[in-house]
Amino acid sequence: MNIVNKVTLRHLKENKRRTLITIIGVIISVAMITGVASLGISFIDMQQRDAIANEGNWHYSMDQLDSEQLEKIQTDANTDSVGVMKEYGYAPLNDQLLKRYLYVRGMDEAALEQMQVNLTKGRLPASEKEVVISEELKRQDFDYQIGDTIELDIGERRYTGTEGMENRALDQNDSLLVIEGQLDEELREQTEYSFTIVGEIEEPIWDEPWSPGYTVLAYTDAQASSVVDRAFVKVNDLGITLFDDVDLLAQELDVASDAYNFNTTLLNTYLVSLNSGTVSTLSGLLTVIMLIIVIGSMALIYNAFAISVSERSRYLGMLSSTGATKRQKRNSVLFEGLLIGLISIPIGIGAGFAGIGITLHYVNQILQNVGLETDFRLAVTLPLIGIAVGVSLMTILISAWIPAVRASKVTAIDAIRQAKDVKLTKKKVKTNRIVRKLFGYEAEIALKNLKRHKKRYQVTVFSLMISVILFLTVGFYTNSLTKSYEVLSEELEYDISISGTGEIDDSNPLWEIYQDIQDLDSVEESFIYKTAQLQAYFPEQMAGENYENRDGTPETAEGLPYYLELVGLSDADWEQYLADNDITDRTESDFRGVLVNHVTYNDGTQYIETDMLKVDTGDMLPLQVNSYNEERDDWNFEQGEDIELLGLTNQYPVGNSYADSNTIYLIVPEQVLENTMESFPNERTSLSEIYVTSDDPDQAQEDIEALGIADEVSIYNQYEVRQDNEQFARVLSIFVYGFIILITLISVANIFNTISTSIALRRREFATMKSIGMTPKAFRKMIYFESLFYGIKSLLYGLPISFVVMYIIYWQTQYAFDYSFNIPWMYIGIAILAVFLIVGAAMLYSMSKLKKDSIVETLRQENI
Repeated sequence: MNIVNKVTLRHLKENKRRTLITIIGVIISVAMITGVASLGISFIDMQQRDAIANEGNWHYSMDQLDSEQLEKIQTDANTDSVGVMKEYGYAPLNDQLLKRYLYVRGMDEAALEQMQVNLTKGRLPASEKEVVISEELKRQDFDYQIGDTIELDIGERRYTGTEGMENRALDQNDSLLVIEGQLDEELREQTEYSFTIVGEIEEPIWDEPWSPGYTVLAYTDAQASSVVDRAFVKVNDLGITLFDDVDLLAQELDVASDAYNFNTTLLNTYLVSLNSGTVSTLSGLLTVIMLIIVIGSMALIYNAFAISVSERSRYLGMLSSTGATKRQKRNSVLFEGLLIGLISIPIGIGAGFAGIGITLHYVNQILQNVGLETDFRLAVTLPLIGIAVGVSLMTILISAWIPAVRASKVTAIDAIRQAKDVKLTKKKVKTNRIVRKLFGYEAEIALKNLKRHKKRYQVTVFSLMISVILFLTVGFYTNSLTKSYEVLSEELEYDISISGTGEIDDSNPLWEIYQDIQDLDSVEESFIYKTAQLQAYFPEQMAGENYENRDGTPETAEGLPYYLELVGLSDADWEQYLADNDITDRTESDFRGVLVNHVTYNDGTQYIETDMLKVDTGDMLPLQVNSYNEERDDWNFEQGEDIELLGLTNQYPVGNSYADSNTIYLIVPEQVLENTMESFPNERTSLSEIYVTSDDPDQAQEDIEALGIADEVSIYNQYEVRQDNEQFARVLSIFVYGFIILITLISVANIFNTISTSIALRRREFATMKSIGMTPKAFRKMIYFESLFYGIKSLLYGLPISFVVMYIIYWQTQYAFDYSFNIPWMYIGIAILAVFLIVGAAMLYSMSKLKKDSIVETLRQENI
C-alpha cells in the first residue's frame, strides 16, 4: 500500500462518523437495488410456476401430424422437447353422474412431464395396454383397483339434434349438452379396448369442473405412431419472434392455421405475447420503475459522498501541499470509494436478499391461509448479483471521482482554505428585504446560510427532490398496476350459476326450480331475470368515442348499429339495483331504465375504458330495432317507445356480462321489458341464468344437485374462480403497499442522512453564531426557516418532474389499457406534508446532538 493510500485510510478512521454515514448510505442503496430486483424476479418465477402447474410446461402445440412432420419439429434447431398425445375418445361410465363418461387419452414420457402428471399410487403406464386413473374417479365409487383389467367401448362425442353441428367432434372443453332434459349428444364409432390399471394420478390439469368425463391416461409411443393427434413443443429460446417462427414452420409442414396453438398463459409470464400492447406496457413500466430506482439509489450514494465535498477538498488540498500529484489525489479518492464499496456492497446485497426473503416468508403464510397453492420463492441469480454490484460500484466511483476532479483543479492553498466552496460576494448572498420584514432577521440569516453553502444546499434539495419523485412515481406506478388489474379482472358477485335453455314458460327448467333454490337453507340470495337481445340503431351523434362496428352490420339512415341487451329485473331486484347505484325511480313511466354506460372491454390489442353513448341522466333513448320476420323471411325496422334514462352507471346486475364496443346493456323493470317487447312482436325474451350467493358454496352446489336437475341444467361453481381473483388482489395489495413503505423508508433514510451530515459539517459555523450572541430561541427559529426553504425548494422542482414521470408511466400503459390520466392528489398531499415533517424532524434530531457541544472545543475541531 503506497503512502497516499495509507493517509487516506487513516483519514477515514479519523472521520468515523462521516465514513459510517457514507457506508450506511451505500448499504441502503445496494439493498434497495437488490431487494426490488429480486422481488420482481421472484414474482415472475411464481407466475411461471403457477402457469406451468395449470397449463403445462410447453410453448406451442400442433395437431394431426404424420411421422415426417413430427420428425421435422423434433429436429428443428429451436426445439427443446416434444411430447405427443393420442386421443382415444370417450367411454360410457354412469348416466347418473354429472360427468357421465371416461375420457381416455394416451401420452408419452415427454408429454407426461410437460403436462404435470403427478403419480399418487402405483406407477405410470409403460405400454399402450396400461392406464392410470384419476383420483377423482375413485371418489365416484369406481370399483376397479390397481392390477384390474377394464374393458371400454370408446367412441367420439357428437351432437345429435343441434342443426349444423352434426359433424363437430366434442372434447373435454365442451360441457355435457342437455336440452330440455334430453341429452343432445351421442357416442359414435365405438371400438373395444382392454387396459390394465397400473396406478392413480392427481386430477390432471386438463380436467375442468364442466368437463364431461373423468380422465383415464394411457401410454403412446411417438415413434410407433403413424399419426400424432397432438404434439406439445417446448422451445429453447423464447422471444417475440416465436409466433412468426411457428407460423413459418406450420406453412412448411402444411399445417392449417387452426391446427396449432400457443400456451399464452405461460408465454405471458415471459413477456412473450401476441398482444404487443400488453408487452409494451409491461416492459415500459418495468423500465421506468427500474430507472427510478437506479436514479434514486445513485442519488443516495452520491449524496453520501457529495455532502462532505468541502471537508474532503480540504484534505486533498493538504495532500497537494505535501507534493501529491493530480493523479495521486484522484487515486486517493477512488481508493476511498473502493474501500467503502468493498465493505458496503456485500452487506447491502445480503441485506436486500434477507429483507425480501423474510418478507416472502410472511407473505407465503398469509397466502397459505387464503388457500393460494403456488408459493413465493426467493429468486437469487448471478446476473442479478452482477447488476447490483456493477451499478453500485460504478455509482460509488462516479460519486467519488467528481469531488476528486474538482479538488485536483484548485491550488493547495485554495483547497485548504475551501475558497472554491465558499467564494462569496455581496450580490450572491443578498436577500430580499421583504423576508426580514415578514419573518425577522432569523429568516434572513437562514436564507444567507443557504446561499453561502450553495453546494451543500443544492445537494440537500436534490436529495429531497429525488425522494419526492420516488414516492410519487412509485405511488402512481402501483396505482397503475391496481387500475390495470381492475380493468383486467371481472367482478364475480355470485358463487354458483345455473343455466338452461328455452323460452319463458312453465316447462322451462330454470323457472321450475327457481323457487326450490330460494328455499334451500344453504342459499343466501338468488337472482334470475328476463333478457332480450335486439339489434338497435342509435343516431350517429349519440355514439361513443370508441364505437366500432365490429361485425360489419350495415349502417343506415336510422343511425349506427348496436347490440342491445335488455335486462328485466323483478320489482325487488329493481329497487335493490337502484339503491346500489344511488339512483331514484322518480317516474312511474312504462318505459324507463338505467344505462350501463361506463364500461371496460378488450378490443383485441388493449383494454379500453369508455362511455358507450353520449347521453345524460333524463335523456330519452330512442329504440329503433332491425327485426327479422320469419314469415316474410326479411328484415325490417320497427319503432318502439323511447326509454327515459333514470341514471347512468358502470355496474352490471349480478351475473355474466360481456362488454364490447357496440354492445349496450339497458337495465329495466320486468314490466317495462314486457311493455317494450310488445312493440317488437318478432323478437323474443328468455330467462337468464340463476345466480346464487352462499356462505358455503360447496354445500349449496350439493343441495342444488340433490334437487335432481343435473340432467336438465348446467351448474357451475364460480366460487373458486372468485377466490383466485381475490388471492391475486391480496398479493397485489401486499406488494403495492410494501413497495410504497419500502420507498418511503428509503426516502426518509436518505433525507436524514443528508441533513444530519450537513448539520454535522456545520458544527463550527453554529458554534461561531453562538459565540457572537445568537440566543437559543433565535437559533431554533433560523433552523426552522432553513427547513422551510429546503422543503419549498424541493417541492418546486420535485412536483413538476414527478408529473412528467407519472405521465410517461401513464403513456406506457396506453399500449394495453385505455383510461384517463388521474393525478394522485392523496399521494401529493402526503408527500408535501411528509417533506416538511421529515425535514423538520431531521433538523431537530441533528440539532439535539449539538446541544452539549462546547463552543470552544467545537471551534477547535477539524473532523466530524
